[in-house]
Amino acid sequence: MTKRVPPLSLFLMAASFGGATAVQAQMTGDDGEVVRQARPSQSVENVLREEHALFSDRLTIEPGINYSYSDRSQLALRGFLALDAIFLGNIDVDTVESHITTFDINTRYGLTDRLEVGLNLPFVYRSSTYQSIGADNDTEQNEETSVDESDVGDISLTFAYRMLPETETRPDLVWNFAVRAPTGTDPYGIATREAGDNLFVPTELPTGNGVWGVSTGISALKTLDPAIVFANLGFTYNFEESFDDISATDGDQPGDVKLGDSIRAGFGTAFALNERFSLSLSYAHEYIKKSETTTEEGGTREVIGSDANVGVMSLGGTYAMSDSTSLVTSLGVGLTDDASDVSLTFRMPFQM
Repeated sequence: MTKRVPPLSLFLMAASFGGATAVQAQMTGDDGEVVRQARPSQSVENVLREEHALFSDRLTIEPGINYSYSDRSQLALRGFLALDAIFLGNIDVDTVESHITTFDINTRYGLTDRLEVGLNLPFVYRSSTYQSIGADNDTEQNEETSVDESDVGDISLTFAYRMLPETETRPDLVWNFAVRAPTGTDPYGIATREAGDNLFVPTELPTGNGVWGVSTGISALKTLDPAIVFANLGFTYNFEESFDDISATDGDQPGDVKLGDSIRAGFGTAFALNERFSLSLSYAHEYIKKSETTTEEGGTREVIGSDANVGVMSLGGTYAMSDSTSLVTSLGVGLTDDASDVSLTFRMPFQM
């Protein structure tokens, strides 16, 4: 009696050194559905876990660390032109360098061969350096100060449900759903302080979004020997929340905040080079709509500059150190102005 194959079973041919053994380990049922008699290699399971869903009946505890860096520069001219050639006024060049390090533990468990649940617990450390050039009309005069913050981030609960298993003609389809709780420090009502003649910085940095959010989407994965291709499409909805203060100025200004919803899509490919090692290349893009604030005095207004296009190209690799422990790495490079310049991730999943 055969069992239904989890995604990537056909990839055993590429991940195994003995071709005859791989052929014996997989076959096709009467209904055209891929079936197997042996468990896929560890490198294949690593690709499943990181890019799709594993649906394993073993508990997976996955500690990880992610570091991202970005910098933004803005030129501000405050004055006027004399004789259409000479600028009279202040020239300010403001630069913000952001470092975000996130430590998290991601726990996953397959309740059945079609349903998987997960829980992500993050801890965030942020450090931002603010620089201003051009104070007092002097381009040689620089000002600089740093602000850092550490706290729990937003906790999320995830569900993955296999809608259709992979066959020779169709990909493996999984529906994903997630709930995000506002357990981190929210970014609203943070006061600013004067850090120099021409420099104002926030007194603290946020570690969360401050609002509840739900995400849903579809991911697909298909084995195309000797590679695997995957793609995903998703949507995130942020609930409107009320806060006692949403202004950075002195005094409380109560109001409602509706963070912009987002649409995301991604695709990529992976190769299991042998039983323990795999490589992947992927691209992810997310469009975030403008946020809105509502106050008694000003009504509802869009927050200018709050929309974003985030595009990231990622190169990843997994190495199975044992049958129950793996090392996962990923390097992401931002391709749009709103994305982080670079991000580096290390994860180490343990299967109990």
